[in-house]
Amino acid sequence: MYAHFVFRWPEGATQLHVSHGTLTGPKMTLWTDIKVAGRWSGAVLADFARTWATAHLAKFAR
Repeated sequence: MYAHFVFRWPEGATQLHVSHGTLTGPKMTLWTDIKVAGRWSGAVLADFARTWATAHLAKFAR
């Protein structure tokens, strides 16, 4: 499931966009206003995305 979330964080922005799909294929926008703290970098985005996806999917655990 992790691979189906696409996180886009434009450089300099304080919010990122989360879509469902793939990096190079079609995407369905899910959220466009997710606040992200920290300086723009791949490492910050990767850590944020892992944490966000884990917390989001935990909402559906039984």
